Amino acid sequence: MSKEQLLSNFRNYLLERGLGPRDKLDGEIELARLFEVSRGDIREVIMHLCHLGVLERVKNRGTFIKDVPHAKLEEEIAFCFQLSGFSFDDLKEARICLETALVPMLIKRITPELIQSLHGNISAMKELAGESELADALDRDFHLLLFSCCGNRALKMFSNVIYLLFQKRYRKRFMTLEWVMRAAKGHAAILDAIAAKDTTLATRLIQEHIMPT
Repeated sequence: MSKEQLLSNFRNYLLERGLGPRDKLDGEIELARLFEVSRGDIREVIMHLCHLGVLERVKNRGTFIKDVPHAKLEEEIAFCFQLSGFSFDDLKEARICLETALVPMLIKRITPELIQSLHGNISAMKELAGESELADALDRDFHLLLFSCCGNRALKMFSNVIYLLFQKRYRKRFMTLEWVMRAAKGHAAILDAIAAKDTTLATRLIQEHIMPT
């Protein structure tokens, strides 16, 4: 069995077993027997996955699935995306697809408390329009708050990755006073449409909000 095939089989084994963060793997001897390879081959696969941050070895205890914080995972994914050379247009199109597709779910799940928080975010963004870094953080938080009300962790993670990429490579060019005020106005219109449960209008406003960037 080639090393590439062993690694692929080992990954499938982890998934099929339904192992999750902090779960312990079988010992190297048992795994070597299971895959019908040498203990050295299994150790090499385990070390490779440890270097990738998937597994961790604990002295005198064994090998475990690593519990990776979401923020760390998002940073790693964003880094891989950066190396892959995704363009600004790729990111913008991904944002439009992701955010507009969520509108029906947002309208169903948004709460009065979250609407109030979003209004507070918009007010703070206007007040701090001259502070580019703070205004930028508030702009990002507005969109991430919308994702959070969907209650879907995977969607929230994907949105964070897109924002990390956008922020690292393109964000500074947009951070002018005029842009911040226009963005805050766009946020207010989007929020009003969502609160009014107007799916068509909210979808159009989100698309118009992202397109000029």
